[in-house]
Formats: sequence, structure tokens, C-alpha cells
Amino acid sequence: MAERIPKILHFCFGMTADFGGKPFGLAHYVSVRSAIEQIKPREVFVYYQYEPDTDWWRQLLPRITAVKIEAPVAIFGNPIAHPAHRADVVRLEKLIERGGIYLDCDVLVQKSFDDLLSYSVVLGQQGRVENFGLANAIILAERNAPFLLRWYREYRTFRGDGNHHWDEHSVVLPLYLSRKFPAEIKVLPFDAFFYPLWTADHVEWMFDSTRPIDLSRTYANHFWESRSWRYIDRLTPADVRRVDTNFHRWARPYVADLSDDFGGSAQLNFADRRPSRAHLLGERALQWLRDQKARLPLDVSRFSTDLEK
Repeated sequence: MAERIPKILHFCFGMTADFGGKPFGLAHYVSVRSAIEQIKPREVFVYYQYEPDTDWWRQLLPRITAVKIEAPVAIFGNPIAHPAHRADVVRLEKLIERGGIYLDCDVLVQKSFDDLLSYSVVLGQQGRVENFGLANAIILAERNAPFLLRWYREYRTFRGDGNHHWDEHSVVLPLYLSRKFPAEIKVLPFDAFFYPLWTADHVEWMFDSTRPIDLSRTYANHFWESRSWRYIDRLTPADVRRVDTNFHRWARPYVADLSDDFGGSAQLNFADRRPSRAHLLGERALQWLRDQKARLPLDVSRFSTDLEK
């Protein structure tokens, strides 16, 4: 079938001056490099309000088009307080304008997306339980995709303040829309984009284990930066080569041409960064509660009733 989704990559970074305490580093570089090598795009755009000032960013610049923007602080009159929600809006606007493939900078691409490009929109299920939602960390869309236009218009009901209703428009809303307009979207199972999961034991599986991870149905791995920062903060090529883990195996090809100390000299003590047994048990209990909640009917009372328009 003919490709509807163009091979244009879109990324967002630097929506706040302090980068949320997570400067552009090896893991972000590897994410973008993996997408370039596996997807083989014709263009790569990275949108930023505050430009990173790290060796990893400078190493990436020849491979991308860096675009300075002013991140939106409101949409349809609704304030956007959190930088992550501003990036949520930017990705929709750029995909509507150009079409292409949006990826968070904590996504490592494992293989080509070519067999997905004939659809209008592609999203992946987040979590094993269907009602959890469809995540916006990876979005494939044709230009002016009807599904994305509906999604964007529904920001008329946006109320996220950075604390409450965190994923209402980024995860819950697209699931709701996918059920109302299934012909406009291809929904992939959770292990296409979002496996391993965000729980502490799964993050440890990626970053502190060599226990095999089945990638047979996987296009990309979201490594959940907010949950994995203990492992990727100040990560160097030497660490990637020295410590054998699943993530380091995935990352090695993309830093093979760089010196051991490129980007910094700190080497990780992985024993100090492992979550405690109590933390792991707590995470598993929390995940069980999330799964129970996800089995309940979606609360869609907030969303518009005129979505046909």
C-alpha cells in the first residue's frame, strides 16, 4: 500500500530553562540516533525553546534540523502550566502541519517503521490492560490526519495543571477517540512501543539485567526517563561498554565511534542505583492498583459531545 505517513521525524526537548533537571545526554543522543538509523528519515526536526549546551547535543547537531520555538503557554484559552503538556501540544501541531513520526527523546527504535506508514495514524497501547490508554510518546500520522485534528480540538477541555489530570489528554483522550473513530487510527498492542513497562522491576530489567527481552513484536522501547534517570544520569560510552545490560547492548552501536569519556568522566556504580526490594514491592502493588483502575469504564464525561464536527 502507498505510504501516507512521511518519513519525517519530530522530537521535542528543552521546554524549560533547566531541562527539568535532565540535560541532554547519552541516552537522548542514542534515542535520536537509533531513530535515524532504523527509520532512515528524509528529515529530522528537534524543536526546543531552550537549546541544550552539552557535548551530546553538539554531536547530534549535524544529523538534525534544530528549530527554536516558543512553547505554547495556553491553548483555546486554557493555561498550560507544565512543560510536558506544552510539548504535548507542540507534537500535535507539528504532525498536523507536516505529518511524520513523533518520538519522545527517551524512545529507542529497534527496527524500521516502514510497514506502519500506510495508515493515517498509529498509536500504541500503554500498559497490558486496554483501558489504561494510548500513549503519545510515539505518534505516527499523515498530514492533517482527521484523528489528530479531533484530538487537537478537544484541548478545548484541557485542564491539566501539572498535578491533576496528568494524562487526561495525552493518554486517556486518544483511547476514547480511537473507540469512537476506529477507522481513523491503527492501534498497536502494548509490546509494540511500550514494553518493558514503567514499573521499577521492568526498568531494572532494561538497565541492570541481561535477562532476555523479547523484541519480536517490538518497534521501539520507551525507557521511561523519569523512572530510569538513576541509570542514565551522567552515563558515558565507557559505562555502556563496561556494564553489560539490555539497554547498554541496544545503545553500544550508536556510541561505537566515541571515546570512553565523551560527554563526561563519571562512571556509574550500578549497585548503588538499584531500587530496594521494598521499593520494588511497592511498585508492584501500585501497578496492581493501576491495572484494577484501568479495568473500569473510562471516565469521558469531561470530553466534548460534538466530536463529529
